[in-house]
Amino acid sequence: MRYSDRSGGLSAPERERRQRLRFQAADMFAGKITPPRVARLLGITRKSAYEWYALWKHGGKSALVSKGAAGTGCKLTARQLDRLEALLQEGAAAHGWDDQRWTTPRIAVLIGQTFHASYTPRGVAYLLKRLGWSFRVPAHRAVRRNEAQVADWVKRVWPAIKAPGRPGARGSSSPTSPAGSLRPPKGRTWARRGRTPVLLVSYRGLGRTSIAALICVRPGMRTRLIYRTLTYHRRKGEPKGFGEAALQSLLSAAHTQLGGPISLVWDSLPEHVSTEMRTWITAQEDWLLVYRLPPYAPDLNPAEGIWSSLRTKLFNFTVGDIDQLATLIKSRLKPMQYRPDLLSGFIAETGLTLYDPL
Repeated sequence: MRYSDRSGGLSAPERERRQRLRFQAADMFAGKITPPRVARLLGITRKSAYEWYALWKHGGKSALVSKGAAGTGCKLTARQLDRLEALLQEGAAAHGWDDQRWTTPRIAVLIGQTFHASYTPRGVAYLLKRLGWSFRVPAHRAVRRNEAQVADWVKRVWPAIKAPGRPGARGSSSPTSPAGSLRPPKGRTWARRGRTPVLLVSYRGLGRTSIAALICVRPGMRTRLIYRTLTYHRRKGEPKGFGEAALQSLLSAAHTQLGGPISLVWDSLPEHVSTEMRTWITAQEDWLLVYRLPPYAPDLNPAEGIWSSLRTKLFNFTVGDIDQLATLIKSRLKPMQYRPDLLSGFIAETGLTLYDPL
């Protein structure tokens, strides 16, 4: 029997494993076990069981021996495949394209220019899948990010934050506007074939909704989410977003709700590091201890998980005005407060362990 090496096909170890499975089926057929029962025992489909039974019945166990990979062989040698992977690792921009996207037509051109071998885009996709590559969305990272500074923060500052003797809740805040400044995200929906559904959006951006949130953790207690929203209607004298006074009010409310001192970890937004905010933090040193995240390291901020989760819950939304948007956002954030496992997952995503293993 032959199994293709192409898209979704079997590698050499997988073909060997499949052959052992067919041999087990042959022994069961010799023991008068029916194909449906063989399918249940071996976890295969009935179709495969009946096909193997027909081959075994006419040719015996030798008819189930693997005959190797189906289809034509690879046009590139093992050394050329290694070189191709090295070229791909350099990025598309290094080979003359204006961005870093590797598409199958671009890789086909690269293969033709480098190895003088002709590949179609579909053939390139088969080749890349055999090499263990997949079509994925890249993660963005700031160019000015200092990896050494991030590693030093995780090694030196983070252990001090979670050290015993500070029983307060640990929080992470990011007063941003994840929904008010974005166009309505589009998600898939069922519709009649041949008729593209139309999403009517009457909201034109007359205002903005800002959100500030704290993920709070305390040993022996469930993870909590405390958030505030602020809606800007473009009225005279109305704050456009969270300023120092609004953030101070949020932290004071969190202190009251949590009932203890707070070790706060947040980024270096201008409102976080302003003179007014630093002066206020110094005056609250009896219950508030602040740590700064390293610059350009949003992956260490668990609050980013809130915004990411919120965006996935706002697919295909339509609102008439900014107040409806604020109401919609609150209706999506409220359930998160009752899911401590989800909030703990946002923290786990950062890779920062809160408790040292025993």
